Amino acid sequence: MKNIIKQKALSGHPAFEGLTDSQLVTVYKIGSVNKINTGGVLVKEGDADPVIYLVLQGAAQILKKVKGQARQLAVVRQGDWVPQPLFFKNQRRTASVIALEPLTVFVLNESCLNALPDKIQIAIYKNLNKLLGRHINDLITEQVASSDRNTLLTSHLTNLLQARRDQYAGSEMIQNFLKRIPRLPIYASRLAIVLLDENVSTRDVTELAKLDPSLVGMVLKTVNSAYYGFRHKVSDFQHAVLLLGFNQIYQMITDIGIRSTMPKTREFQDLQFHSMMVSFIGFEIAQLYNTKKALLISTVGLLHDIGKSVILLLKQRNPKMTLLIDMLDHSKIGSLLLKKWNIPDIVCESLEYQSYPEFLPPEIIPEEYRKNVTILYIAHLCYQYLLGKSESDMPTAFLGEYMDVLGCSERSIAELVEKKVLPSLDKKLKTFPEAVRDFLIKSKDNIVGRRGKTPKKQAVHDRSHTAPI
Repeated sequence: MKNIIKQKALSGHPAFEGLTDSQLVTVYKIGSVNKINTGGVLVKEGDADPVIYLVLQGAAQILKKVKGQARQLAVVRQGDWVPQPLFFKNQRRTASVIALEPLTVFVLNESCLNALPDKIQIAIYKNLNKLLGRHINDLITEQVASSDRNTLLTSHLTNLLQARRDQYAGSEMIQNFLKRIPRLPIYASRLAIVLLDENVSTRDVTELAKLDPSLVGMVLKTVNSAYYGFRHKVSDFQHAVLLLGFNQIYQMITDIGIRSTMPKTREFQDLQFHSMMVSFIGFEIAQLYNTKKALLISTVGLLHDIGKSVILLLKQRNPKMTLLIDMLDHSKIGSLLLKKWNIPDIVCESLEYQSYPEFLPPEIIPEEYRKNVTILYIAHLCYQYLLGKSESDMPTAFLGEYMDVLGCSERSIAELVEKKVLPSLDKKLKTFPEAVRDFLIKSKDNIVGRRGKTPKKQAVHDRSHTAPI
């Protein structure tokens, strides 16, 4: 009697559609029925398991490890079968199957299936193909629905951000506050315009510097301070430019200019060091991937957090409004301030979109700013990695698409940093400020340590990551 009941259970499964009662008896005798308790493992990823599992009762989830974490791919229920590489010799299971509730499956291994009469085999294979086609259609339908949903969300989010941008520009309160922030020294904004010209020469920069003796004095004072730690004194501005390069001279001048507009507190200093590191990394990435205007990328990196500085300043002056101030968009605030400082529009507009890569694909960003924003985003992730942050904790939902914008063959931040960025920075290590050198040395040792290797001993000083005020 039990056998008849179980045979009837088989007859209700789509895999045996069209089989006669006698054929079902033949199938039943050659296969077996397994029962799995809730949470039990039916299939383990990586196992060699040339078996067909047909779900007669209950449900199970199909799990696959992605970046070390188990992710649910699908749920199979009564009338389904567990997809597996049956038709490929020596293939292993690509996913695990775990029972979500008490599970009953009919088991047909490869040898048993091959032992069935040809007519029954052909019927079962045809039915399995139909089931597979149904699964594929379900996946396509789900993918289309997901794509439509993503398009709708992307459009809504983009419109929301654009509306906020317009609101900020028209806010009298924000505009009045920005007016009270000291302007960037004229030498810094003037130099920004000159250095954004890819054809600028050492002579051009030197001639500009001569127009402002205080600028030359600041550069030489900083180059000869403990900030750089050079053994030999640099007495000539042109020598400083040749020694450090345009990018670092410009970074130094702009950094000094920004610090002159903001309070001399540790919070501001740390924020500015962060911006400096993103600028250095962005400059190297731009050069590694043949971006024409690496100095523009350096500028974007150096100024990208100016809005955060403004927000810190707001909270410092209005401590009772901290909760409301924290809700402000620093990229919008920063862009508005830089426009008041006469920084070129290409820089200001690039900063407007700096948060987009965290939750929107690259095609949403206007083409003229896309590569700038891409490098800023990737440089930021590289800096986070150097700090010791795990890539799984970073906003990398669209990282692959942004890597493609850059033409980057590396598929992870770890690979990019270790293979390209750090070696490139190492070549210039002696020209960096001493705090930057120390940071890079420590970061390199930490990466080696994360890989389980013993780092080489380095003379690393515990200096604050700040520049002289």
